[in-house]
Amino acid sequence: MKTKRHYRSCSICESMCGLEIVTRGSEIVTIRGDKNDPLSKGYICAKGAALKDLYNDPDRLRQPVVRTGAGWERVSWDDAFNQAEAGLKAIRKEYGNDALAFYFGNPNAHYHGSLLYLLPFFKAMNTKNRFSASSADQLPLMLVCEQLFGHMFLLPSPDANRTDYFLLIGGNPVVSGGSIMTLPGFGRRMKAIQKRGGKVVVVDPMKTATASLADQHFFIRPGSDVFFLASLLHVMFRDGLADPGWLGHFCDGLDKAESMVKAFSPEKTESVTGVSPRDVEAVAREFCRAPSAVCYGRMGVCVQEHGALVNWLIMLVNIIAGKFDRPGGFMFPTPALDVARALSWLTPKGELGKNKTRVRGLPDFGDEFPVAALAEEIMTPGPGKIRGLVSICGNPILSAPNGKILDQALAELDYMVAMDWYIAESSRHANVILPPTNVLEHDHMPTMTHVCGSHNMAKYSPAVFEPEGDVRHNWQILKELAVRMEANPLAAAAVKMSTPTLLLKAGIRIGPHGAGLTPWGQGLTLKKMKASPHGVDLGPLRSSLPGRLFTKNKRINLVPQIFTDGLEALSGNFSAPEIAGDYDLLLIGRRNRKSNNSWFHNLENMHTPSNRCTAMLNPADAASRGIEEGDVISLESRVGKIELEAEVTSNIMEGVVSVPHGWGHQYKGVSLNVASRRPGVSVNDITDNQRVDSICGTAVFSGVPVKAAKKNCL
Repeated sequence: MKTKRHYRSCSICESMCGLEIVTRGSEIVTIRGDKNDPLSKGYICAKGAALKDLYNDPDRLRQPVVRTGAGWERVSWDDAFNQAEAGLKAIRKEYGNDALAFYFGNPNAHYHGSLLYLLPFFKAMNTKNRFSASSADQLPLMLVCEQLFGHMFLLPSPDANRTDYFLLIGGNPVVSGGSIMTLPGFGRRMKAIQKRGGKVVVVDPMKTATASLADQHFFIRPGSDVFFLASLLHVMFRDGLADPGWLGHFCDGLDKAESMVKAFSPEKTESVTGVSPRDVEAVAREFCRAPSAVCYGRMGVCVQEHGALVNWLIMLVNIIAGKFDRPGGFMFPTPALDVARALSWLTPKGELGKNKTRVRGLPDFGDEFPVAALAEEIMTPGPGKIRGLVSICGNPILSAPNGKILDQALAELDYMVAMDWYIAESSRHANVILPPTNVLEHDHMPTMTHVCGSHNMAKYSPAVFEPEGDVRHNWQILKELAVRMEANPLAAAAVKMSTPTLLLKAGIRIGPHGAGLTPWGQGLTLKKMKASPHGVDLGPLRSSLPGRLFTKNKRINLVPQIFTDGLEALSGNFSAPEIAGDYDLLLIGRRNRKSNNSWFHNLENMHTPSNRCTAMLNPADAASRGIEEGDVISLESRVGKIELEAEVTSNIMEGVVSVPHGWGHQYKGVSLNVASRRPGVSVNDITDNQRVDSICGTAVFSGVPVKAAKKNCL
């Protein structure tokens, strides 16, 4: 049988590396990097190569299943949908719309089919109880973009290909592949910056793989980034380095910004951050004097107590230094499918606090409640109690804080529907599991990821294989659920008539590079994208302000009150964090190269010595507790305790302990054969669902107080 070559983007992470996949019939022969992909140019990581194992995984569901008294039973799609509809509608009829809720995980952002049909599904469910992985991830950044630029999806990205100075805080893109920064092979990009005489500086509690390749790395105490950034701005204003240039013509609040950081001198903030005044001053000078520069933060700056403030100050550092919206700085991509523009016609651009959670009064943002509140909204009796849940491509027991309490909560639901490839930690609680197609079994056009692109590009890839078994595409599942749950017959009919292809064609034509709606238009179309299997290079990022803004007056308010009030509250507290009893270590997460959130641990080839679930400790912290390399230790927080192997290394700051995210596959009833043999432990069994960002309710994963002890000393 002859072989066939396929070209597509890997959709596992946000890098969207180009792949060349060689098949023979239904067999994958090889997966390599596509040298002709305009963005990745042949780069591929272990996760992309592992798509073969993911496709062949025998534990992956290939037919709907329902939970019965005798266990899981395979059923037809009609039976599965009928049962799901009956179960959800029974709750709605007896308890009202808000007795239903849904949760969607981040894989939905990587597939256009899901994105296009989430909105009609949301409308059909007609509940205010919406939850997603965003409030355990990038929500603080989205809030800042809404407040400054007018839309939560108008997200700037570092122009790393042209920058001379890259200041990276709380991110590890060499391992994670870049996030809110679609840019494959970040290690190569770092070397290119250095080769052209530039500099890369990393600020992180851990000497990560990215920090190891950087020109300079500064340890910083978890949760103190707000003080570091405020002191950076302090030096910029104090030393006459602040120069927003032409940005000043449409920015308001520069004087107030200067006055609000006067209290944050680097001499005062050192006791909180651990970063010396000399180092703060050097970074400020280098950043401002570099021909081009960008300050970028990622996961570590989002999932901490002051995540909203930190992301706000990152924007101010770029704007006030005049590095925003210019080549080599922080810039807005112009994707083929302009999600921000399209959604601005259909949904709010992002609003904080329109509704509040029933139990704790946490605010929603973008019509979503913080996932940290999900368990209590299920378990607390009274009007508005959540009784039914639809989980869409997510595993909140492993990805949300205090996973044990969420596990108890999901067990209390009256009814649950899950869209999932596996019977996993969260979906095992479902009454019905609806399995979507594998990533190689459906077509693909990066949409949300190119909204965050560091280079403008468009790519459409057809499916590599026809769907195997009795599975359906994500969009088909969402569409069917939306039609069945929609109370308005006209709306249901409109959804039923739509297809992703029609929506994509229209979205591309009216996008910034599109041909328009006339047949003779010369711009980009879906047909042209299909004729370019390696992708269409749309060029480097371009200056776009103030026209790209969604604010009513086309101006940027640098000092929204929700942020200035928060910073003012910190201005009188420059002492090191107090230790609560013997909880004297601060917990942070990390990611391994061969791991991807909670769903890559069932692949045998991804289990290597470098991909282990260990607790990283500084040698001084280990010695003071009698802990040696390889010892089994306990880590305990206010809400729980885990036991795992110690990894003693000077790559982590003293007073800090790091545990990787996404493990903990020991739950009874999980059908993950490989992962269950090497379960690891879930770091979120000791993160605290009561610890959230006080402004937006995002879960706090970085800086959680814990105590450590050698197991035989307990």
